[in-house]
Amino acid sequence: MTTFFGLWKVQTSIQPQDPRAAIQLYQAFGAQIKRDLETGDLKESHSFLNGDAGYFVTGDISEERVHQIILRYTPYVSFEIHETVPVLKTIENLIAISKERAAMMTVPA
Repeated sequence: MTTFFGLWKVQTSIQPQDPRAAIQLYQAFGAQIKRDLETGDLKESHSFLNGDAGYFVTGDISEERVHQIILRYTPYVSFEIHETVPVLKTIENLIAISKERAAMMTVPA
């Protein structure tokens, strides 16, 4: 399990033209986002100021789970998903790799 960072963008060309249908769609999206936040599947979800795009950060979930979440919004919203690694783990890995390289570069006397 891991944390994912996702960018989302509304597909404005396929949004409902009927204002009543648009209200129903946006209310359904809002209710689903609230549920995902309450369950911990999403840690946060924000819109950029223009309102048609934003980002989210998941809780500690599987790839399959994030896939299920984004499919709920398809085709009205498109996504760019990134699996993340804690920055301290990245630094730990960089140090370990640097040590390995340093050991390989040592010439025996």
